[in-house]
Amino acid sequence: MIQMKGYIFFWGCMIPGRLPFLEKSLRLVMDKVGIAYEEIDGFTCCPEKFLIETMSEEAWYLTAARNLALAEREGKDLLVACNGCYSTFRTAISRFSTSSKLRGSVRQYLDSIGLEYNFRSTARHLVEVLHDEIGAEALSKKVVNNMEGLKVAIHYGCQFLRPSPAARIDDPGRAQQLDTLVECLGATNIDYLGKTECCGEALGRSGFPNDSLTSVRLKLTELQQLDADGLVVVCPACFQQFDNQQYYLQKQKEELNIPIFYYTELLGLALGFTPEEMGLFMHRSSLEKFFTRWDEERHRMSLVPPEFDAEEIEQCIKCGSCAYDCPVTQVESEFAPHDLMQMILDGQFEDLLESEDIWMCMECGTCRELCPNNLGMVKPVKKVKSMAMAR
Repeated sequence: MIQMKGYIFFWGCMIPGRLPFLEKSLRLVMDKVGIAYEEIDGFTCCPEKFLIETMSEEAWYLTAARNLALAEREGKDLLVACNGCYSTFRTAISRFSTSSKLRGSVRQYLDSIGLEYNFRSTARHLVEVLHDEIGAEALSKKVVNNMEGLKVAIHYGCQFLRPSPAARIDDPGRAQQLDTLVECLGATNIDYLGKTECCGEALGRSGFPNDSLTSVRLKLTELQQLDADGLVVVCPACFQQFDNQQYYLQKQKEELNIPIFYYTELLGLALGFTPEEMGLFMHRSSLEKFFTRWDEERHRMSLVPPEFDAEEIEQCIKCGSCAYDCPVTQVESEFAPHDLMQMILDGQFEDLLESEDIWMCMECGTCRELCPNNLGMVKPVKKVKSMAMAR
């Protein structure tokens, strides 16, 4: 596949038609991080695979090829923000590449409507572009509202990763791209059993609404048990499934409360856009829990004295790989060096300065040598000692 220069944004059906606030966050974020894209007229539905391909495989191929031909005419690839659109285009492109007969029939049909298609254009998912072209490190440098302390679950969605190998965006068994993009905002990514499972949205369209509802209930119940502060998706169908169905379950008095975000909404908040700017009030399920927790975490982090790097200390506590290697813990069972780090983060600094435990650290450097992040606890503990001496 020849790489085209630049992107034509393919909005699909759901985002502009049903979820205009997702369109707002996408536009704001893409402009902010520097993703260049154009828009053209003439696109139709991608088309959707689940029903259209089943009814007429020929119509499905031709419609997908027509959309790709419009992008190729502009000398650009398609950029999509919908898993369904991504799966449709990548699957069709994969099949075009393996069948000269199919390519011939597609060319013949498109020629009859005045379009030429040489199978050069492709489609890329926004997550793919953010991860591969912009990069997590560059995004983290643009973050003005760190999400340190928040626990966020990720839902990849079935058509983001499958069918493999047509969808080459990530490893379908151990996907990492979206994990990386969430973690670069400072949030902690929660691992859970249903992470790569389908959201169940198609069950509702197939005439099984109760089973569709059960799919949502199972995932959100698991996340609630894990005390997740939010769920991040990268597909408008997945978003609508979780947001709408949770709202319905709440109306039935079920105690579920997991804020749902499309990734660009979470990224937009981290980049400094307000909920009002992105239209987050248009969500069906409340986001209050997320913002309450975020305010609590920011207040907690504000209590850390400026002499300490709160992010490094939090990283140290999360790791804990050296917890049982400290020589002092071998002779004093109640000494827990990571508890000293936790006191810094918990705003208990005055108590820490008075604690005898800070003097039990021998500054031997064992924790530093064994630290996979090359941090160790010697530096912050030594600083605490110096400040205690000054008192």
